[in-house]
Amino acid sequence: MKKVYFAFLSCLITSYGIAQNTEFLKRVENKYIVSTIKKDSTGKEKIEGRDNVRSKSVVEKLLFGNTNGNVEFYVCPSFEGAYGFRTVRDSSDTFLLEIKRIANWKEAAEEAEKKYPTVGIPLTLISSLPQNIVNLTTDHNNAMWPLQEEERLKLYKVKSSSIPISNRLAEKLHAKFVSFIDDFKAKELEPDLLMGDGETTVFRCIVDQEIWTLSIPFKTEEKARELSDLCKRIIEDAEAGRFDESKYIGRLEDYGQEDCN
Repeated sequence: MKKVYFAFLSCLITSYGIAQNTEFLKRVENKYIVSTIKKDSTGKEKIEGRDNVRSKSVVEKLLFGNTNGNVEFYVCPSFEGAYGFRTVRDSSDTFLLEIKRIANWKEAAEEAEKKYPTVGIPLTLISSLPQNIVNLTTDHNNAMWPLQEEERLKLYKVKSSSIPISNRLAEKLHAKFVSFIDDFKAKELEPDLLMGDGETTVFRCIVDQEIWTLSIPFKTEEKARELSDLCKRIIEDAEAGRFDESKYIGRLEDYGQEDCN
């Protein structure tokens, strides 16, 4: 039987806001931190610069580096490794779907717990313990949690793969991310969904000289869950060797209708 520990939950709530934070975040930023205008061989002007990744989390940058994809999908679950994909162009101007995943999340978490141990108190005993003991335990665990996080980041190993994709799929994904982020409106969190999601999802895309980002701690809005499920399906199929563009293009064209099979 699994035991739920107050000590662990207090850290989880502090770090991720699972029981408190239901806010989504929309952000529009400059595409580049520093940019210059250059001319190509035809004399056409082109803006180039250093990608703006200032608002990305440490784990996002661990997965995707210090550059931005045309489209990026990122998932940070509470109890498994972060993962996601992005679309980029290679040196031959072909679109690639890059898939990234933290491959050793469980092992890293266990090692970090050994090095910076927390104290577990079964929920059934909380009411019978003196408040100062509960407070001391909470303070200790809250101090250990950031140390564990720092240690996990040192231990994480990123599994990477890439698949060439058509311009059509890349453009369909980009168009859907743009319209989804632009139109998104969050709905109120339902009580029975409080622990039913347990992951933060980030949708990001480049629009002209801007970066648009939508971060959702709980996918209470139907379209968000539909698009997230489709993106997860793309990752799952690619990793399993059954990647089929026609399914995803059809699903993107019929967005909001029946799931692809």
